[in-house]
Amino acid sequence: MSEKVSGKRKAFIFAVLFLILVVLPAGSWLYLRGGLKWRMNAQAELKEYGKIRKATVIYADGTKEDMLKGKVCVLHFFGANPDLTLENRAILQTAENLVQQFGFKPGMVEDYFRIVMIADGGTAEFKTMAQTLPSANLANWVWTGGLGSWNTILANGYDAYCQQNSIRPDAEYFALSDTSGTIRRFYNALNEKEIGRMVEHIALLLPNK
Repeated sequence: MSEKVSGKRKAFIFAVLFLILVVLPAGSWLYLRGGLKWRMNAQAELKEYGKIRKATVIYADGTKEDMLKGKVCVLHFFGANPDLTLENRAILQTAENLVQQFGFKPGMVEDYFRIVMIADGGTAEFKTMAQTLPSANLANWVWTGGLGSWNTILANGYDAYCQQNSIRPDAEYFALSDTSGTIRRFYNALNEKEIGRMVEHIALLLPNK
């Protein structure tokens, strides 16, 4: 009887040691390998498609600040006098969701994220939604004009992106730039899968601080 107990104990000890020394390390290695592979694949999707311009604010004392310097930016070009179409409503809501996820919040020491909305004017309905979003008054939102230069920068970059990837241009798109101001990728602004991939890329580009 004691020999059977001893045998079961040895088998139990062997099983525990096998789990600790073989199974768990192998599982950890596969997990880390999978994470590394994901990161490498995501990083490989980020190219260079030109540089964004400054968005300068001048304070009462005369000092100037580029609100986009050192920030990861999601940019969208609304153009002149945008209306609150279904598409623009969805884009504004997506921007709000991104601010809620990545934007500056009370207690944070640094903020590295900006939503850049490029427009000149807008209908009353459009302005009302843009100004009454929960995060509308936070510094994460940057509204800027200069439609001509912005359109050139984004259109040229998007054309290069579409040609490089052999894809058909979308009417509405987001651009993503890193902290150096380099545009790294474009996304269909009305496609949930594309927006989900953009969220992953934002997380990849944000400084780990």
